[in-house]
Amino acid sequence: DEKRLIVNRTGIVRHVADATHMEHVGGLETMKEWLLERKKLFLERDSLGEEIVPKGVLVMGVSGCGKSLSVKAIASCFGLPLYRIEMSEVFSGRHGTPDAAFAEACRTVESLAPAVVWFDEIEMGLSTNSAESGTSLGRIFAFFLTWMQEKARGLFVAATANRIDLLPAEMIRKGRFDEVFFVDLPGEEERIEVFRIHLRKRGIDPEALELHRLKKITQGWSGAEIEQCVVAALTQVRLQDKPLRFEDLHRAALGIIPLSKTMREQVDHIRSWAYDRAVRASPREAKS
Repeated sequence: DEKRLIVNRTGIVRHVADATHMEHVGGLETMKEWLLERKKLFLERDSLGEEIVPKGVLVMGVSGCGKSLSVKAIASCFGLPLYRIEMSEVFSGRHGTPDAAFAEACRTVESLAPAVVWFDEIEMGLSTNSAESGTSLGRIFAFFLTWMQEKARGLFVAATANRIDLLPAEMIRKGRFDEVFFVDLPGEEERIEVFRIHLRKRGIDPEALELHRLKKITQGWSGAEIEQCVVAALTQVRLQDKPLRFEDLHRAALGIIPLSKTMREQVDHIRSWAYDRAVRASPREAKS
């Protein structure tokens, strides 16, 4: 409670209370396995050398594919509170100059350790292409690099980015983050797993719904679009006061145009850039 009071007073750091467990994240088996291994090292941090203690992870990828959900699952997996640094507040001017506000936010989360610290859409605040003034941005970037090297052992940094190609090379080199993962569009089996997760979350047994029949029609979908399909189908059956059937999911799926089609060029660019520059969060053979 004391830590939450400290956070609430800052206006820049927010406590994220939405507990998400690893089993609520569909697919991404490679990243899950990596996190479970690093959890053991993180819990033993006081008896390990500084270079072995996990520092953090950078998760980039296509919008709606589970980056934010994964960060919430990391906090739950590690058994730690999750604090998010609001980059929009840092640059708002309400808390002084952006570089001073950012430094104060980082020092605040250090006082809250042990914890997981979340920098969402980090490229918007730290990229060299940012519209923010060059002086403030340069100071923030320099401070962040130093802070990542020297921060308290009890902090695990989880950063997410939609466009990792906007970040300077110094940000993603080995030694800053322990690993850079790319979250791609889910493969066939992963999409079905995501359907099951969202149906169970809403009290629906997925076993009788022949979900395998949705593999072809949902090709190129993100996890967020699968959730939208489930919500749309459930809304219709609730209005008609009838149980959910496969036909309802199929009908809802026909009305969804995925981001991979509406913004094909941007999505293809992200996937192409990350192809051999980041570790895939899912096994390569699992992709469709």
